[in-house]
Amino acid sequence: MPQFSQLCSAVRRVAILSLIGLFAVAMFAGKASAQSAQDDSAQGLDIAVGIGGFAKLGHWLPVTFKVPADSPGRNATRFRITVLDGDDTPGSTTGPLVKTKDGFQGVVQFGRTYGDATYELLDESDEVLTKVTTRVLQKGNKFMELLPSTGRLLVCIESGAENSLASNLGGVFIGGKTDDDRVASIESLNDLPQIGIAYESCESLFLLANDSQWLADARTSSLDAIETWVRNGGHFVIAANPSEGAVFQEGGVLQRFAPGKVVGVRDVDSSRSLEEFCNSNEPFLARRESMQVLQIDDVDGRVVLRQGDVPLIVRRPLGLGEVTFVVFDPTAEKFREWKASSRLMQSLMKLRVGDESSQQANDNRGSTAVRHSGYDDFVGQMKVPLERFTQLRFIPFALIAALIALYILCIGVGDWFLVGRMFKKHELTWITFPLLAALFCGIAWYAAKASRPATIQVNQVELVDVDSVSRHVRTTAWTNLYSPTGRTVDLSLGVTDVAADRGLELESSRLSWLGLPGDGLGGMLNRANPGLYRIGYFQEIVPQESNPTDVSIEMDGVELQVSSTRPLLGQWNGEMKGRVISRLRVTDRLEGTFSNPFDVPLKDCRLFYDDTVYIVKGSLAPDGDAAIGSELLEKNVRSYLTRRSRRADDNNKSQSVSWDSRDVNLSRIMQMMMFYHGAGGANYTGLSHSFHDFIEMTPQCSMDRAVLVGRLEDRISTVKLDGEDADELYDSSLTIVRVLLPVERRTEKR
Repeated sequence: MPQFSQLCSAVRRVAILSLIGLFAVAMFAGKASAQSAQDDSAQGLDIAVGIGGFAKLGHWLPVTFKVPADSPGRNATRFRITVLDGDDTPGSTTGPLVKTKDGFQGVVQFGRTYGDATYELLDESDEVLTKVTTRVLQKGNKFMELLPSTGRLLVCIESGAENSLASNLGGVFIGGKTDDDRVASIESLNDLPQIGIAYESCESLFLLANDSQWLADARTSSLDAIETWVRNGGHFVIAANPSEGAVFQEGGVLQRFAPGKVVGVRDVDSSRSLEEFCNSNEPFLARRESMQVLQIDDVDGRVVLRQGDVPLIVRRPLGLGEVTFVVFDPTAEKFREWKASSRLMQSLMKLRVGDESSQQANDNRGSTAVRHSGYDDFVGQMKVPLERFTQLRFIPFALIAALIALYILCIGVGDWFLVGRMFKKHELTWITFPLLAALFCGIAWYAAKASRPATIQVNQVELVDVDSVSRHVRTTAWTNLYSPTGRTVDLSLGVTDVAADRGLELESSRLSWLGLPGDGLGGMLNRANPGLYRIGYFQEIVPQESNPTDVSIEMDGVELQVSSTRPLLGQWNGEMKGRVISRLRVTDRLEGTFSNPFDVPLKDCRLFYDDTVYIVKGSLAPDGDAAIGSELLEKNVRSYLTRRSRRADDNNKSQSVSWDSRDVNLSRIMQMMMFYHGAGGANYTGLSHSFHDFIEMTPQCSMDRAVLVGRLEDRISTVKLDGEDADELYDSSLTIVRVLLPVERRTEKR
């Protein structure tokens, strides 16, 4: 016994010393890695990720490299950034660098809150000039603060005044989960991204245009990038200083965003409408006081606030996005002294989405959805039906358990009975056992083979948006690939031959991975790393020749694993060449006609305008007209989207159909994503719509635009595998089109 005790004691000492040694090795490796990153940083490469220090998962983000003149990276022409995507696969983004005042810019997408991020500056032959490797952390990252994909980010562009827009907005930014909401301030116009997709993470851009000399430093490429982003669904708010109106006049740096002709300055001696807008009992202007505002003639857009005949706030559609123009400076001393100044900012933010329910109600409903379905954003619900393939059948667990039990019986009792009782030669088990094992392996192989298709399968839902005024086209395709075998492919997004027949012309296309919001299984916030080795791939950024702020993206060397799915997000921009006719006008109600701009029938047509939806009976024929009136059924938008109807009871009250977060009807899900706020937002659905909120079109319906929604039988977008169209591999597809039609506003009937 003493010898046994001594042996146990020795084993314990060895185990403790081994653990100490492993811990020391890990600490040394960590210090070596940190020292390596510090050594790389010592080369002079200073990196900033995101806008204003904030970055969001799953969105394209700007990366700024500040390089001293004596650094080898000063001669770089390209960049390469390697991070984990939403599927835990290393993805390297490469592309040409955009020149800035003291460095360069590139773009990247983060898919996880862990792993390494490697930033490299390359020469023309892709040789590494300088390199930095760091850990990706959600908080405490020296390059950025990484926000969830559904977080909300307001970006204020201002000259650094003491009383800034950012400080005013910070206290009133409500909606969603406030822990994930941020307000960033950009004081240097040289820090603005010069690539349109780099603004993806912004909820809204606020520009305080109160210093013409400061605005003169703005690069044309940065303003082009902002315009590209707005035309693809962004929201740009401009607050003007009346004394700096020249920046909005002909030749001015911001003329392109003005909602009309800026002709000078005008005095306003009453603030009654402003006080009503802010729901304030305290007057802004005292008797015999006045304030100066910019005077705008020939207003292009919806005047949401006016004092007499003077427009104060104008909402102007620009492509598929919106510019909100304020003709006074909300940071001026007079406004700072007004107690309702914070309500002014709050009212400005509510203009786009309307007055929704409180944050508490939204959070309560959202937590219910995530508890039952594993996601809390509409992209999560949309991905569920895209993962269902008609030729893919799941083998029930009961059948697997039954086969395992039968196999155990056969190799045990069955084999003993066969060789012992029937043949009475137990040595035959050397033959029967392998035969039984081979038989059940064959059954398993056949079941696996019969339960899945022989080739790659593709599911897709696409949304084609056309602005009939600017002829701008934006197509968004949510795609899911199923691969029965392991292979490596090159992926890109193209258009079918049908697109040209419909008058749609491709200019740029982007295809990238699609992550799942939230911390559920597979979510980008889930830190349960499976630890599987995955082969990395490359994403190539190619700027468009006619508009360098718009880019194309392809994926090369993507690994498709055995019996796995690969969710993708494809987007392409282009131009509508076909004929679009709209004779819509409004006095006290909508009147006139509109037509189908395509040469094929448009099915399930709906026309949305303000809070009314007009339902077209049957299909809209090619180049066919529909008239507002007795031909169309009118309904309230919210009642239509929530399927509100009268109950068959004594009270005869109306009631909406509750939203089912487990619904797999893609048409119904897309309808809710397209007009999310029109249905009541999170208060009705219990889900957020922050990840891909750029497809929300409710704001356009209140800016003298009607939205025609219909369905096409043919696909417009197609995934390309190794350069070849995958048309024959599609298992299912849904193509929805939306056409923005201008509405003429008249003060009286003619």
